[in-house]
Amino acid sequence: MLKFRFKYQNLLEVKEKYEDVIKGKLNKAQSKLQNEKKQLRELEKYKDNCKNHIALKVQSGINVGYLKTYDSFLLGLKRKIHEQIQIVEQCNNEVNKCRQELMKASMEKRTFEKLKEKEKENFCYIEKKEEENFVDQLVTFQNFKSN
Repeated sequence: MLKFRFKYQNLLEVKEKYEDVIKGKLNKAQSKLQNEKKQLRELEKYKDNCKNHIALKVQSGINVGYLKTYDSFLLGLKRKIHEQIQIVEQCNNEVNKCRQELMKASMEKRTFEKLKEKEKENFCYIEKKEEENFVDQLVTFQNFKSN
């Protein structure tokens, strides 16, 4: 009996490895996105704390020069937050790009898996037919020999 061998097995293995690489790339991009989102939340929380702090200072009486300095500090913080929002958007785009790549790689791999499955079914069908043919020949030979 012959053993089934898929003629595109090497290509299927390459597709599987490529899919694994893309999965790793997606995980890394998602991790980076989460870190950047966390950093954005921390900056926004810091900005809110600063605003609360300055509000308390205003109520208790504050020097105008200090207020101007604090205002320019808040302006810089807002710029930093805006930059961080852009970084989060870039990371989000990278995650979406990786997802698209993963979907494409998965489809390609699935195509080869289906092809392998069909070839295996065909192989089994042919093998079964050959076995039936052999049994028929054997029975015919035994009938011929007994007569």
